[in-house]
Amino acid sequence: MPTVNNFNADEKIMRYLDKLDYFFNGHKTLIVTEFDLTNRCNNRCPGCCGVNGNGAELSRHQVELVVKSIADMGGQGVILSGGGEPLISPQFVYAVTELKNRGIKLGLNSNGLALTEELAELIAKNFEYFRISLDAATPALYEKTHGMPERAFLKTVDNIRLFSRVKKELHSPVSFGVGFLTSEETAAEMEDFVRLVKDCGADFAQFRPFTGNMCDITEEYLRIKEKYETDCFAVRASLQKYREMKTGGDRNYDKCRGMFFSTVITADAKVFSCLHHRQEEQHYLGQISDTVSLSDIFRSARMREVYENMDCSQCPTLCRNDVFNRTLNTLSFDVAHCEFL
Repeated sequence: MPTVNNFNADEKIMRYLDKLDYFFNGHKTLIVTEFDLTNRCNNRCPGCCGVNGNGAELSRHQVELVVKSIADMGGQGVILSGGGEPLISPQFVYAVTELKNRGIKLGLNSNGLALTEELAELIAKNFEYFRISLDAATPALYEKTHGMPERAFLKTVDNIRLFSRVKKELHSPVSFGVGFLTSEETAAEMEDFVRLVKDCGADFAQFRPFTGNMCDITEEYLRIKEKYETDCFAVRASLQKYREMKTGGDRNYDKCRGMFFSTVITADAKVFSCLHHRQEEQHYLGQISDTVSLSDIFRSARMREVYENMDCSQCPTLCRNDVFNRTLNTLSFDVAHCEFL
């Protein structure tokens, strides 16, 4: 069985001591980039955190510029996501090839509806992980979470089975899972969802909260995990986010240090401080072009201006950077007698 992510970003960030050194003394801090190839999507999720009403799509040349910029910054991983649905981008195959040629590790977040046999083989051969967001165990809930009819739900479930088969046939080490966003409205289908995902042959089922939702499903998650997890199938959750619910989501920091380590590049080659703030002017850092690289943007006065002026209290509760911001905040503490460990 492939190694399955434990979604413990608070521990992962401390593995990059070179990047932390850059944070204090340089600029090549970037670890992970959320990379949007397109803003077009074949789903109609009511709670979409992508970019509605913007049909931007990267050209091949823009993909080249972005990939070179990420590599030059020493970026470790790229998540192809959205924005829109990455599998429907005309540049998807090209982007995968370019990123792999640069030695960058790849992850893919998709709704899974556009998956084909050919794309499944490409993903199985090139990605570290692949997650399909299903967020339901029944067509009725899928329509609420994805805004799509029953036939789309059934097609996506078929595609989960398709990828499980291709992965097995190719002996691929890619970690393949299916995601479920939790809330008061969806929690009742958690167990049925895990049964469905396990039956489809995926490596893991993953729970995480809708951004800003404070429905704590920890007790039910642990019960389901105990019941269904095996040596060949994992049940995972972003437990650090559910833990923070017990504090009411209150932040212990007032600076988003995470923006130096995790960034988002949108389908118009613009760079923003965070995926939750795509296309928001106050979070805009710059645009990659023939004359402006990601390195230029990270060194810019605009980068520092956004960092200094950001009001973290206005960010979504349990945001993407929250868990490692809590860890990075300890770097700002004035620790007495630190020589005496």
